Amino acid sequence: MIADRLVIVAGAVLAALALIATGWILAVKLMQAETVGGPGLIVMPSSLGGAFELTDHRGRRVSDQVFTGRPTLIYFGYTYCPDICPMSLQTIAATLEDPAVNVNAVFVTVDPERDTVAHLADYMPLFHEEIVGLTGSVLEIQPIAGTFGVYYRHRKDIDPEAYPVDHSSYIYLMDENWRLAAVFRHDVTVDEMKDVLKALKSDKPQP
Repeated sequence: MIADRLVIVAGAVLAALALIATGWILAVKLMQAETVGGPGLIVMPSSLGGAFELTDHRGRRVSDQVFTGRPTLIYFGYTYCPDICPMSLQTIAATLEDPAVNVNAVFVTVDPERDTVAHLADYMPLFHEEIVGLTGSVLEIQPIAGTFGVYYRHRKDIDPEAYPVDHSSYIYLMDENWRLAAVFRHDVTVDEMKDVLKALKSDKPQP
């Protein structure tokens, strides 16, 4: 009987803890502002993103302030990526070809040891002249990747020289005030991306 009572009490305690945990998770979710959802998009906390200072593919030091004033597409990847990174950059490049789209585009490397300024200077024009490549020291890349919740891991255990990099692959859309507005999946289509950009433009108050 005592054992049965202990089991019942333990079950009640666990149920209460589960209820409290669920309530806490729901409360946090409701209090946390999120990005928009829709075709080609995933929902993330809109608090992601932050200030930075890195070096562009022309050798100039730039900060996030350079990109304020109009929306910015920002993608984290590496130039030796065989498939997903080029595909995402091609989608961004095709979007930039639409004259109705007025947006900055930024590529931030998560492999700064190999993606030097000189290497990015050769790589970026392969996609679009308006896409800005950014690199820096390992200690400079880590904070900006962290503020965007970017995961990456250099797999030097596979090959110390020609190593692949495991990384998350999202395209972030910052609004003109450098606040996160939307997050695109890597397989987003050009039309889906343009639709979101045009919607963001239409939501802007007219003077």
